Amino acid sequence: MDKDTFFTTKPSIRIKEVNQLLQKYDLKQVAEIVGIPYSTFTKEMRVGDYFYHQSDKQYYPFVRSEEERKKVNEKGELSEITFIQKNLNTLKNIVQLYEKNKLLLLDERIYGNDAGFVNKSIKMNTDIYEEFSKFCDDQYPHLKMQDLIAQALINFMNSYKH
Repeated sequence: MDKDTFFTTKPSIRIKEVNQLLQKYDLKQVAEIVGIPYSTFTKEMRVGDYFYHQSDKQYYPFVRSEEERKKVNEKGELSEITFIQKNLNTLKNIVQLYEKNKLLLLDERIYGNDAGFVNKSIKMNTDIYEEFSKFCDDQYPHLKMQDLIAQALINFMNSYKH
Protein backbone atom coordinates (compact mmCIF):
# COMPACT_ATOMS: atom_id res chain seq x y z
CA MET A 1 0.00 0.00 0.00
CA ASP A 2 1.39 3.38 -0.96
CA LYS A 3 0.60 6.86 0.33
CA ASP A 4 -1.97 7.70 -2.38
CA THR A 5 -3.80 4.40 -1.99
CA PHE A 6 -3.81 4.83 1.79
CA PHE A 7 -5.58 8.19 1.66
CA THR A 8 -8.05 7.32 -1.11
CA THR A 9 -9.16 3.88 0.13
CA LYS A 10 -12.34 3.63 2.20
CA PRO A 11 -11.57 3.23 5.92
CA SER A 12 -13.19 -0.22 6.11
CA ILE A 13 -10.95 -1.56 3.33
CA ARG A 14 -7.87 0.29 4.59
CA ILE A 15 -8.32 -1.27 8.05
CA LYS A 16 -8.28 -4.79 6.57
CA GLU A 17 -5.09 -4.13 4.62
CA VAL A 18 -3.33 -2.47 7.56
CA ASN A 19 -4.36 -5.30 9.88
CA GLN A 20 -2.69 -7.75 7.49
CA LEU A 21 0.50 -5.68 7.61
CA LEU A 22 0.29 -5.55 11.40
CA GLN A 23 0.69 -9.35 11.50
CA LYS A 24 4.31 -8.86 10.34
CA TYR A 25 5.16 -5.28 11.38
CA ASP A 26 4.48 -2.83 14.19
CA LEU A 27 2.58 0.46 13.76
CA LYS A 28 5.66 2.60 13.12
CA GLN A 29 6.96 0.18 10.49
CA VAL A 30 3.57 0.14 8.73
CA ALA A 31 3.58 3.97 8.69
CA GLU A 32 7.06 3.84 7.10
CA ILE A 33 5.90 1.28 4.53
CA VAL A 34 2.96 3.52 3.61
CA GLY A 35 5.31 6.51 3.48
CA ILE A 36 3.65 8.90 5.91
CA PRO A 37 4.58 10.18 9.37
CA TYR A 38 3.52 7.98 12.28
CA SER A 39 1.28 10.67 13.83
CA THR A 40 -0.56 11.23 10.53
CA PHE A 41 -0.91 7.47 10.08
CA THR A 42 -2.49 6.91 13.50
CA LYS A 43 -4.79 9.92 13.12
CA GLU A 44 -6.01 8.77 9.71
CA MET A 45 -6.54 5.22 10.97
CA ARG A 46 -9.08 6.54 13.50
CA VAL A 47 -11.25 7.90 10.67
CA GLY A 48 -14.48 5.92 10.52
CA ASP A 49 -14.46 5.24 14.27
CA TYR A 50 -11.71 2.63 14.49
CA PHE A 51 -9.33 2.09 17.39
CA TYR A 52 -6.08 0.20 17.84
CA HIS A 53 -6.08 -2.64 20.36
CA GLN A 54 -2.48 -2.93 21.58
CA SER A 55 -2.56 -6.47 22.92
CA ASP A 56 -4.18 -7.81 19.72
CA LYS A 57 -2.08 -5.52 17.49
CA GLN A 58 -5.16 -4.92 15.33
CA TYR A 59 -7.63 -2.17 14.50
CA TYR A 60 -11.28 -2.72 15.38
CA PRO A 61 -14.45 -0.69 14.81
CA PHE A 62 -15.36 1.37 17.85
CA VAL A 63 -18.95 0.50 18.73
CA ARG A 64 -20.88 2.88 20.95
CA SER A 65 -24.22 1.22 20.33
CA GLU A 66 -25.63 -0.98 17.59
CA GLU A 67 -27.61 1.94 16.11
CA GLU A 68 -24.56 4.21 15.94
CA ARG A 69 -22.47 1.42 14.37
CA LYS A 70 -25.05 1.04 11.58
CA LYS A 71 -25.07 4.80 10.97
CA VAL A 72 -21.26 4.90 10.76
CA ASN A 73 -21.26 1.97 8.33
CA GLU A 74 -23.91 3.58 6.13
CA LYS A 75 -22.07 6.91 6.23
CA GLY A 76 -18.78 5.26 5.23
CA GLU A 77 -20.36 3.35 2.36
CA LEU A 78 -22.15 6.40 0.98
CA SER A 79 -19.27 8.86 1.22
CA GLU A 80 -18.65 8.82 -2.55
CA ILE A 81 -22.33 9.33 -3.32
CA THR A 82 -22.53 12.11 -0.75
CA PHE A 83 -19.49 13.79 -2.31
CA ILE A 84 -21.08 13.63 -5.77
CA GLN A 85 -24.37 15.01 -4.47
CA LYS A 86 -22.65 17.89 -2.67
CA ASN A 87 -20.49 18.73 -5.68
CA LEU A 88 -22.89 17.96 -8.51
CA ASN A 89 -22.96 21.53 -9.89
CA THR A 90 -19.16 21.75 -9.87
CA LEU A 91 -18.89 18.39 -11.63
CA LYS A 92 -21.43 19.53 -14.25
CA ASN A 93 -19.41 22.72 -14.84
CA ILE A 94 -16.23 20.69 -15.30
CA VAL A 95 -17.93 18.43 -17.86
CA GLN A 96 -19.33 21.46 -19.72
CA LEU A 97 -15.92 23.14 -19.83
CA TYR A 98 -14.35 19.93 -21.07
CA GLU A 99 -16.96 19.57 -23.81
CA LYS A 100 -16.37 23.18 -24.91
CA ASN A 101 -12.58 22.58 -24.97
CA LYS A 102 -12.11 25.28 -22.34
CA LEU A 103 -10.90 22.95 -19.60
CA LEU A 104 -7.14 22.68 -19.70
CA LEU A 105 -5.83 19.27 -18.77
CA LEU A 106 -2.07 19.12 -18.42
CA ASP A 107 -0.20 16.11 -19.71
CA GLU A 108 0.96 14.06 -16.75
CA ARG A 109 4.56 14.15 -18.00
CA ILE A 110 4.61 17.85 -17.04
CA TYR A 111 4.02 17.33 -13.33
CA GLY A 112 4.94 13.67 -12.82
CA ASN A 113 7.15 12.63 -9.92
CA ASP A 114 9.84 11.38 -12.26
CA ALA A 115 9.86 14.54 -14.40
CA GLY A 116 13.28 16.05 -14.97
CA PHE A 117 13.73 19.75 -15.56
CA VAL A 118 16.20 21.77 -17.60
CA ASN A 119 16.66 25.53 -17.85
CA LYS A 120 16.50 26.93 -21.39
CA SER A 121 16.31 30.50 -22.52
CA ILE A 122 14.47 31.33 -25.70
CA LYS A 123 14.23 34.49 -27.73
CA MET A 124 10.62 35.49 -28.32
CA ASN A 125 8.64 38.35 -29.80
CA THR A 126 7.88 40.74 -26.93
CA ASP A 127 4.25 41.35 -27.94
CA ILE A 128 3.50 37.64 -28.22
CA TYR A 129 5.15 36.91 -24.87
CA GLU A 130 3.24 39.72 -23.12
CA GLU A 131 -0.05 38.59 -24.66
CA PHE A 132 0.63 34.98 -23.64
CA SER A 133 1.67 36.05 -20.14
CA LYS A 134 -1.51 38.12 -19.66
CA PHE A 135 -3.63 35.27 -21.04
CA CYS A 136 -2.04 32.84 -18.55
CA ASP A 137 -2.55 35.24 -15.64
CA ASP A 138 -6.19 35.86 -16.58
CA GLN A 139 -7.30 32.37 -17.58
CA TYR A 140 -5.02 30.04 -15.58
CA PRO A 141 -3.62 31.92 -12.59
CA HIS A 142 -3.35 28.66 -10.63
CA LEU A 143 -0.86 27.18 -13.11
CA LYS A 144 2.81 27.96 -13.63
CA MET A 145 3.72 29.52 -16.96
CA GLN A 146 6.45 26.87 -17.42
CA ASP A 147 3.77 24.17 -17.26
CA LEU A 148 1.57 25.99 -19.77
CA ILE A 149 4.50 26.40 -22.16
CA ALA A 150 5.33 22.70 -21.79
CA GLN A 151 1.70 21.83 -22.58
CA ALA A 152 1.81 24.13 -25.62
CA LEU A 153 4.90 22.27 -26.86
CA ILE A 154 3.18 18.91 -26.37
CA ASN A 155 0.07 20.16 -28.19
CA PHE A 156 2.24 21.39 -31.06
CA MET A 157 4.00 18.03 -31.34
CA ASN A 158 0.70 16.14 -31.25
CA SER A 159 -0.82 18.40 -33.93
CA TYR A 160 2.04 18.01 -36.39
CA LYS A 161 3.08 14.37 -35.95
CA HIS A 162 3.11 12.32 -39.11
